[in-house]
Amino acid sequence: MDQSQFSEPTQRWLGEGRHVRAGDLNIFVYEKGSGPTVLLLHGFPTSCYDFRGVIDDLADAYRCVTFDFPGYGLSDKPAAYSYSLFQQTDIVEALASDLGLDEVHIVGHDVGQTIHAELLAREQERRLPFRILSSTILNGSTLQGKATITAFQKLLGSNESLPQAIAALDGLTQTYIPALQSLMKQPQTITEEDAKVMQELLAYQDGNRRLPSLSGYMRERLIHQDRWIGAFKATKSPIQIIWADGDPVANVEMGRELSKIVSQAKYTELKDLGHFLIIEDPPTVAGHLRSFLDSQ
Repeated sequence: MDQSQFSEPTQRWLGEGRHVRAGDLNIFVYEKGSGPTVLLLHGFPTSCYDFRGVIDDLADAYRCVTFDFPGYGLSDKPAAYSYSLFQQTDIVEALASDLGLDEVHIVGHDVGQTIHAELLAREQERRLPFRILSSTILNGSTLQGKATITAFQKLLGSNESLPQAIAALDGLTQTYIPALQSLMKQPQTITEEDAKVMQELLAYQDGNRRLPSLSGYMRERLIHQDRWIGAFKATKSPIQIIWADGDPVANVEMGRELSKIVSQAKYTELKDLGHFLIIEDPPTVAGHLRSFLDSQ
């Protein structure tokens, strides 16, 4: 799918952001508000569209910046690209330079949580070109070994079953929204319009065909767990964990374990929300973010 095939709601979303060149790629960026900068990092397999409700509730006091990682949403999705989490972190650095981000509060959800950790690791190595003022961790399986991964993730994660996963990619746009809703406690919060936009964002530049490459993050998390969990543990800036208790993948036991490991973090558990807490209840997530940010 290309932009000319987008429905009106997707065209409207496209028009609310802009594309920024980062390396050889066009990256879709969405900004709203003014004040201290909050950088929001989305997860797999969705896009920064997930954060729109949270941003609406923060933009009166904060400059909210989010974007689609390569391979996601409205950003470029080249076939000849590895989509390593290290590459994705490089994109964050490039965008920060282009957008003039010197100091940021970071919010990381799902895969964005792990890219967040790599940013912290680079800061601790004194090679990050901007300062991280605070960190908010939302549901995500940086503790990959404790995740209850979905059946499709299992297919993507195994060399033996990968051909079966690849064969299913063409039909994925039809099952995509029900699959996301199965991870939610409040699935009705994805409206018909949202579903249309989210399907088209996946299909843009054959994004459904990039999922096998994107899913390499699961292996990377296992290989580099000490680095990334260690970065959360070692950060000297304020950190909080907000965890939805109804997430069937990044389960609540994982959130509680992470809060024990990152013992300096403020831990908040949200009841009756699932993996996509930022879609399911944006005002509650934004309220906890605002309280934390305002206290800095």
